[in-house]
Amino acid sequence: MDDAPADRSSRDAVASANAHADGDRLDPERVRNALRAGAMESARPLARGNQGWVFGLSIDGRRLIVKTPAGGVASAVHRRALAREARAYARLQGLSGFATCHGLFDGRWLVLDELVARPYREVEPDDGFFDGLLQTIRAMHARGVAHGDLKRKSNLLVGDDGRPRIVDLGTAVLRRDRFAPLNHALFRTLAQTDLNAWVKLKYGGYEGIDEADRHLFRPTWPERIARRFRRR
Repeated sequence: MDDAPADRSSRDAVASANAHADGDRLDPERVRNALRAGAMESARPLARGNQGWVFGLSIDGRRLIVKTPAGGVASAVHRRALAREARAYARLQGLSGFATCHGLFDGRWLVLDELVARPYREVEPDDGFFDGLLQTIRAMHARGVAHGDLKRKSNLLVGDDGRPRIVDLGTAVLRRDRFAPLNHALFRTLAQTDLNAWVKLKYGGYEGIDEADRHLFRPTWPERIARRFRRR
């Protein structure tokens, strides 16, 4: 995984980098000041995972999602994961299919737009959805981000336009530009895992795959090992 140091200066850089690259983003100073002033006191808890909490919050009438790291003995690990997720969103900024990220503030508040979409499980996606999802996955990979957990249907939403939305980049791997063979190998593995997940989602498994899509499915070594254990 991308394990660059997540000190305060780098976290603030994530929060303010490209602040005006997307005119739809909130002013980072406005968001930071609101959070420090206690805006989270009115936040509504939405979910709790292994890495932390997810809250709903409004700032200046904007409906937002705020992710915070879990505490405890693994707090530093969770903060590091949140910083990596913020860097993943920074790479994907402006890419259709992902929430606008307003930044990571004080190393503990990752602020995203709330997506207007329905859970994947509640709809019956058509071929157009899967075509769009494959395009989004390839565009994500082109920006050096592999999701790694797209088989989990809760990480997929369907927008009002019928197009896919991908959420939760907590397990993402970011490809480094410099010479980093282990990182590059891990990125390739998770990128292939994303494509395998697309095949499984579209076909409900790995049987009956159309000829045009067969080249997309290549089991990774972790998947092959997991399959052997399941067969025992």
